[in-house]
Amino acid sequence: MRTMSFAKPFEHQDALFQAAVEEFSTAGYEQASINTILKKAGMSKGQFYYHFQNKQGLYFALIEIFIASKQAYLAEVMRPDDFATDIFTILKTQVHHGFAFAQAQPNIYAFSQSFLKEKGNPIYEAALARFNFDNDAGLGRLIEEAHRRGEFHEDLPLEFVRRTITYLFNHVTDLTDLGDEKAAEENLNRLIKFMKNGLARRESGLTD
Repeated sequence: MRTMSFAKPFEHQDALFQAAVEEFSTAGYEQASINTILKKAGMSKGQFYYHFQNKQGLYFALIEIFIASKQAYLAEVMRPDDFATDIFTILKTQVHHGFAFAQAQPNIYAFSQSFLKEKGNPIYEAALARFNFDNDAGLGRLIEEAHRRGEFHEDLPLEFVRRTITYLFNHVTDLTDLGDEKAAEENLNRLIKFMKNGLARRESGLTD
């Protein structure tokens, strides 16, 4: 498992993150025990609280690790030709690679599934507020570049398009069940098609 870039790696770092993934994935956030995690990792409380303020800090660290890991994976597998298409095709390609990444990283997939089950709990809302598509510079650049290429309907302001796409991705779990990988990919592709048919410039030939 790739770990985040701390200023200085600390003792038991990898063991801590692995134990935390297992505990959060099986017990859920509220029931997860820092004591259990530390025991599995062979780490003292003093050492833990030197690096993390609390359980939420560790949870967010894992999310940050996994986001960075997925971004690195996409940067590796996405080819220049993949970006020579329209934004909706690019998003479909990224979704496909994203699910391939999940299959190759079962620990990340298990954690992601446990995170989705937190929906309606304070930790879920806190995580969405911190790790929000509105702050996704990569997605923002894709939208801006597509706007410059004239891919969106000419009557739609860039800010409206940006907010629409980021809102739909932020609330995708309200629209589809992501528990089944195959069904989830199909539903995400349907969502992208929906955005395409509503946002794409008609004469561009992008709509289905």
